[in-house]
Amino acid sequence: MVQEKKPHSEENRKQKKIRYKQLEKLQKILRIKFKNKSLLLRALTHRSFVNESGKNIRDNERLEYLGDSVLGLVVNEYLFKHFEDYREGKLAKIKSAIVSEASLSKIAGGIPLGNFISMGKGEERSGGGDRPSILANTLEAIIGAFYLDSGLKSCRKFVLSLIKEDIESVNSLTYLRDPKTTLQEYVQKKYKERPLYEVIEERGPDHRKEFTVKLIINGREVSTGQGTSKRLAETNAARASLKRIEDGDSDI
Repeated sequence: MVQEKKPHSEENRKQKKIRYKQLEKLQKILRIKFKNKSLLLRALTHRSFVNESGKNIRDNERLEYLGDSVLGLVVNEYLFKHFEDYREGKLAKIKSAIVSEASLSKIAGGIPLGNFISMGKGEERSGGGDRPSILANTLEAIIGAFYLDSGLKSCRKFVLSLIKEDIESVNSLTYLRDPKTTLQEYVQKKYKERPLYEVIEERGPDHRKEFTVKLIINGREVSTGQGTSKRLAETNAARASLKRIEDGDSDI
C-alpha cells in the first residue's frame, strides 16, 4: 500500500532545495566552493532563527569567533609583509580600520549578504538583514567556516579578495585617524561649531544593545550610524559623513 506524502515533509524538501540553490548562488558571488555545505549553512544562521525554529541546529556565533581570529591573522600578515616601513602603532591603526564593523558590513552589504542570512521573523521584520553588526558578524562566520573547510591557504586568498582594496587605501585621513576627531576639525573650521550626535533608537537586551545615532551639522541631519555602543554608532555616523566629503559632497 502506497502511503501519501505528508504535506509538511514535501514543504520541507522544497525549502531545503531553495536554500541550497541560495548557497550555490552565494558561493558564485564570493568565488569560493565549500566541500562541506553544512558549514556555510551554519555560518549563515543567526541565533534568532535558532531561537524561533525550535530545531536542533546551531547558530554562527562560534564560527564568528573563529573567523575574527583568522581575519586578524591574514590582515596582520599582509600588513607586516607589505608595509615594512610602518611602526607597530600605525600597523595597528590600519588593521583596526580594516577589521572594523563599518568596513566589514560595507563589504557584506555589497554582496549583498543580508539576502542569504537565516534570521527569525522578528529580526527580519526589524531590518536585521541590513544591520551592520549582523552583516559584519556573518561575514566573519563565513571566513571561519571556509577556514575549517579549506584550510588557511585558500582562506587567505579569499579574505584578501574581500579586503585588499581597502588595505591599499588605508593611508587616507579617514582611515588612519579617529573619524569623530577628523570630522570635528573640519566642521569647526567651516562652521565654527561642533557636530552634534543624537541617539534616535536603542534596541536589544542590555548585554547586546544596538544604537542608532543621527549626526547634525550646521542644523541639518547629514548621516546616521549604527553600533553596539553609542560611541561606535557615533563613529560610524562620522565616517559616513567623511566619505561624503571625500566624494565631493558640497552640502556638508
